[in-house]
Amino acid sequence: MSQYYGIASIKEAKAYMENACLRDRLLEISEALLALESNDPGNVMGYPDDLKLCSSMTLFAEAAPEEKTFQAVLDKYFDGRKDQRTLQILESQRPPAEVELDE
Repeated sequence: MSQYYGIASIKEAKAYMENACLRDRLLEISEALLALESNDPGNVMGYPDDLKLCSSMTLFAEAAPEEKTFQAVLDKYFDGRKDQRTLQILESQRPPAEVELDE
């Protein structure tokens, strides 16, 4: 299910954030997570949704770094650590850097 409904790229995540309704709903639920007393993602979300939370917050923290809520969720529930697999996927999707040739 998560692969079917998941966001496939940082471009899709940025488009998601550009949609006011989707952005507002994501921020609302993220802020609700921040308001909870618990900081244990396993207790709050259960498994494997705790892993999905880390991955999605990593994705949106990368896609919209100006929006501090996503990093705040990572700070609260994951000691600020981003999901390494998500970062690897994002890195693999980056276009290769243009190489300047010396003339």
